[in-house]
Amino acid sequence: MIGERERARTDILERNKFEEGGARMKNKWLTRRTWLLVVLIGLVILPVFASAEEAVQQWDLINPEGVIKLEPMKINAHPSTLEGKTVVLRGNSKHNSDNFLNRIAELLQKEVKDIKIIKAWEVAPETYAISQNPDVAKQFAEKIASFKPDLVIASQCD
Repeated sequence: MIGERERARTDILERNKFEEGGARMKNKWLTRRTWLLVVLIGLVILPVFASAEEAVQQWDLINPEGVIKLEPMKINAHPSTLEGKTVVLRGNSKHNSDNFLNRIAELLQKEVKDIKIIKAWEVAPETYAISQNPDVAKQFAEKIASFKPDLVIASQCD
C-alpha cells in the first residue's frame, strides 16, 4: 500500500509540475501577445499624433552659383614677332609648373633672337603662388605688369 500511495503521490506531483509548466508557457505566450498588440497599436496611433502637429514649411531658394560681375576689358593685340620682346613666365607654384616654364624659356631662347625672358618666380617670388581671391590676383597682375612685358605666359601644372 505504501508503494501505491508513493506512486499516486509521485503521479500527482508530476501532473502538477506539468500543469504548472503549461500555465507558465501559457502566461509567457499571453505576455508576448500583449506586447505585440501594444507595439502594433503604437505603430498605428503614433503617426496620428505626429501628423496632428504638422506645420506649413517655408523654403528659401538660394542660387549656389553666386553673382558674377563681368567688366569689359581691352585685349592687347598679339605681337607679330617675339624678336626683341620681353616675355614674363609666371607659375602658380603647383608641382612642375616651373619645369614646364623653364622648358618654354629654353625653346624661346633657342628659336627667337634677342628675346628677354623674365621668370617671375625668381624676380618676384611672392607671385609664385595660387591667387586665392580676385584681390590677390590683381596684385600679382600689377606686379608682373611692372616688368613691362610684351607677353606673359602662365602655367598651371600638376
